[in-house]
Amino acid sequence: MLFAYPIFLFALSALLIPIIVHLFQLRRYKKVVFSDIRFLKQITEQNQKQRNIKEWIILVTRCLALACLVLAFAKPFIPFGKINMNKGSSKTISLFIDNSYSMSQQNNEGQLLEVAKNKAKEIASFYNDNDNFLLLSNDFEGKHQQILNKKDLLTLIDEVKISQQSKDLAQIIARQKQQLEGNVGLNKIAYIISDLQANQFQNSNSTDSSVQFHLVQIKPNQNNNIAIDTAWIDQPIILPNTSTNLSVKVSNFGQLDISDVPLTFKIDGIQKGIANISCKANSSVVIQLQFTLNDITYHQAELSVLDNPVVFDDKLLLTLKAFGNQTVLIIKANDYIQKVFTLDENYKIINQSEKAIDYSLFSNASLIIINEMSTLSSGFQTEIQKYLTNGGIVLFIPSVQNNNQAQINAFLQQINAPLYGAKTAQRVSVSRINTFDDVFKNVFSKIPELSNWPSVNTFYPLQTNSSINGYAVATLNNDAPFIFKSKYGKGYTYLLSVPLQKEWSNFTEHALFVPFMLRLPLVNKQSNQLYYYTTKPINYIFDKNISQKIIYLKKDKQEMAFDLITRNNRSSITIDNVKQAGNYLLLNQSKTETLSAISFNVNRKESNLALTSINEQTTIPLLQTNELLKHQKEIDLTYNGTQLWRWFLLAAIAFILVEVVLLKLKF
Repeated sequence: MLFAYPIFLFALSALLIPIIVHLFQLRRYKKVVFSDIRFLKQITEQNQKQRNIKEWIILVTRCLALACLVLAFAKPFIPFGKINMNKGSSKTISLFIDNSYSMSQQNNEGQLLEVAKNKAKEIASFYNDNDNFLLLSNDFEGKHQQILNKKDLLTLIDEVKISQQSKDLAQIIARQKQQLEGNVGLNKIAYIISDLQANQFQNSNSTDSSVQFHLVQIKPNQNNNIAIDTAWIDQPIILPNTSTNLSVKVSNFGQLDISDVPLTFKIDGIQKGIANISCKANSSVVIQLQFTLNDITYHQAELSVLDNPVVFDDKLLLTLKAFGNQTVLIIKANDYIQKVFTLDENYKIINQSEKAIDYSLFSNASLIIINEMSTLSSGFQTEIQKYLTNGGIVLFIPSVQNNNQAQINAFLQQINAPLYGAKTAQRVSVSRINTFDDVFKNVFSKIPELSNWPSVNTFYPLQTNSSINGYAVATLNNDAPFIFKSKYGKGYTYLLSVPLQKEWSNFTEHALFVPFMLRLPLVNKQSNQLYYYTTKPINYIFDKNISQKIIYLKKDKQEMAFDLITRNNRSSITIDNVKQAGNYLLLNQSKTETLSAISFNVNRKESNLALTSINEQTTIPLLQTNELLKHQKEIDLTYNGTQLWRWFLLAAIAFILVEVVLLKLKF
């Protein structure tokens, strides 16, 4: 038998008090002399013996009552295994409460988060008041790193609210281990109270044998949820006054098919479109919406569906901006090129003579067209290389005469492009188009018949090898490249195998020519990302250089300041610690000018509400909520052993009653 509070055993010294009182009674008897006391003396002697026996019995019962009372306060127990050999040391219990968005679902007891909080309080009640407690949620807050008593723990549990954060099981276990390291108490216990979604088990969840882990699963009534997964535009950039296609992926994570659920699309708070969604259970659909922006300013958009009770993924916020005035610098322009770009007001043409080239214009050009240049100066070659290194796009069109082929090929070799072979007169036609390349991506709704492709009478064969980083964008039926794309630095060079002359090919008259030329300036350009997630820091790059030191991120009354970094003529900021989804503005240092706009959304990781099969994913024991009472008894047996204090208390009461009865008896 061991004692939980052996210090109380010192109170056994109080047993000396009744013994001392018994041995040193201060009461004295007065003698009275009678004439004949013979019979009286016999009675007195007999009563004195009985009284002495009674007093000794009372002393024993009194001492036993006091001893049992002291032993009851020392909490004696019979230990259950080795774990109970140090019962004097307190235990440390870590409680994790899942407060992610999936816990906003309902079951028969109410919202899952509230049920989880109640279960956490119930588990805390299983342990002693002198035990240590730790609380953890998906937020991993600093205030949850402190040791708590039971009273403070209950207060903090009430403060846990739904959060956009979500951690997988491996992260939770690692943090609980970290919490428990170095804390007092030989016995360390951790509870994870969650709905235990399948996505929480994506990483390793090995546990430490020094910590006893328990999973407590809170199940919802149903796992139904409709989520707007993602959205994207098909074009590299949005052009003003041009219809743009917006693709939206919507997923049905429920067990029932859905039909005619409205998807609403708003720009700057004004509804621009609506689509009805029909989707089978546990599947996704892609919805197509069209919109047009009439200017080049920032617009904030919203996609939304109506779905309860899980609503965090029912909205997707977007930032839309059209980019106009794509500058095309043409060296030795011809009529075909001029006509293409004058058809669209979004393109600005700058013509340059090969004898008077302004290199300062290169950095702002979206596309440089080198058309039938006879001589390439060393300065020109250096500037083109610099332009390509920084992400520029070059279209190289060979000359009809091709009098300086050796110099041109030497330059092409420097920029990792194919070389031109000897002029070849052969009747061929285009047979294959790489529709995955940016210039032809989404251009064709249906691939035309072979007879409708451009035809070629004469061409320069492009000589390629394995060291060239590139591929054929269009291929002739003799397997020679018609258009080849090669990479140099961050930029790309597109090479035509023919001059833009009718005698060489009918390419300039073909329907493929216009989209090819108009898409070239957009190849290496991207609209700013439509949205970001709040859970990850981002490196936001502005579309122009900014002479500021501080940039402010603002939404309503919320403001955050970030340092501006400018490298290689590109300004950027690193944005992190965004806690709330929404459409934000980026303001200059004086907060008087809007430099950009940006949208943040909650990560869709929690959208799939499917629960995991615990036994297949982890060896951590699972506690159902209806098994907590049984678990409490196991705790009492494991950590407190077989408790004896109640028996000692009953014995103390029994001895007191015996003493009272003895005192009432007269003999």
